[in-house]
Amino acid sequence: MSLLFFALVILIAAIGGGLMSVMFTKLLFRPYSPKDIFGFRLHGIVPAILPGLASYASAQLKDNFLSEETLGQKLTDPVLLAKLKPEIETHVDEFLKVKLKEAFPLLSNFMGEKTLAKFKEAFLTEVETILPALLKSYSGQLLVQWKPDLLLEEKLNSIDLGAIEAMAQQKFARRLRSVYLLGVLAGAAIGVLQVLVLLLAQTYFD
Repeated sequence: MSLLFFALVILIAAIGGGLMSVMFTKLLFRPYSPKDIFGFRLHGIVPAILPGLASYASAQLKDNFLSEETLGQKLTDPVLLAKLKPEIETHVDEFLKVKLKEAFPLLSNFMGEKTLAKFKEAFLTEVETILPALLKSYSGQLLVQWKPDLLLEEKLNSIDLGAIEAMAQQKFARRLRSVYLLGVLAGAAIGVLQVLVLLLAQTYFD
């Protein structure tokens, strides 16, 4: 066997390794939908796992992040209510000092500052009592109407795989080249092993 033959063995193995690495990276996304080729069903890895991933993410969102209990706790958090209090006070003041006078000018003539202050205190006490219950009740209705878990699953399943593939190729271009080079080197290493086996076999049988 000539040196040229051994070089061709290594070259072909290196090219094969490079092609395998290219094929593997392509199979991450392609084909986008299942295709039968010579009796084998091919489906890109990402498109194949996307429905399951979308379903899992939807369940996690519903159970751990946006459950009725979790959202209700967040909306009725005393810290949140304390932050809302100045805004509520502003609206109560506007109602008592402006809106009430416009709606009932005669009544407002009999209401001094002390009376307004008592009204304000009564309003704020009632708001602090009712608001948490209203927010908690509304959170349940919001989740039923909005269905964020199903919305997330729908959005994930409708992702443009072509755009994701193009973005991945652009963002990880250097790493992909490293993978291709690694495939070539691995193929070349296999080619060298094949040459060594051939040389040993040639020596043994000569």
